[in-house]
Amino acid sequence: MTQEQKKLVQISFASLHNQTDRLSDLLYKKLFELEPKTQVLFHGDMKDQEQRLIRMLHIAVDDINDPQLIQPKLYTLGMIHHSYGIEAHHYTSFGEALIYSLRTMLGKEFTPQLEEAWRAAYRYLASTMFNFPHHEQDVQVPHN
Repeated sequence: MTQEQKKLVQISFASLHNQTDRLSDLLYKKLFELEPKTQVLFHGDMKDQEQRLIRMLHIAVDDINDPQLIQPKLYTLGMIHHSYGIEAHHYTSFGEALIYSLRTMLGKEFTPQLEEAWRAAYRYLASTMFNFPHHEQDVQVPHN
């Protein structure tokens, strides 16, 4: 992921600061459309889950320039998701739901260059989460 891509991700995410509720709502609707069986993995209030997602996205975007700072957080998040039964294909579907949500929210501002920046960021975040230390297998999240 290039410095320019990191900057694009940070600027575009900041532009959504007043619309993060809609972003998370769109994302989970799309995820459940792509992976209907994942709905059973979420317990409790979905609004609470959506707020946790947005907090984590803020942390990830803010810390994307500092791998030493973000990596332990991603490993922990990966271990938690693994304990819930999240599999590699779920990461792929989540990434597609994220891209769909960003495209919907940003409209014309979601250029091919910005999309590639978000895809690169998500590949880094998801592969780091999935490949936390002591995971049974080391895999790469597929590029789309």
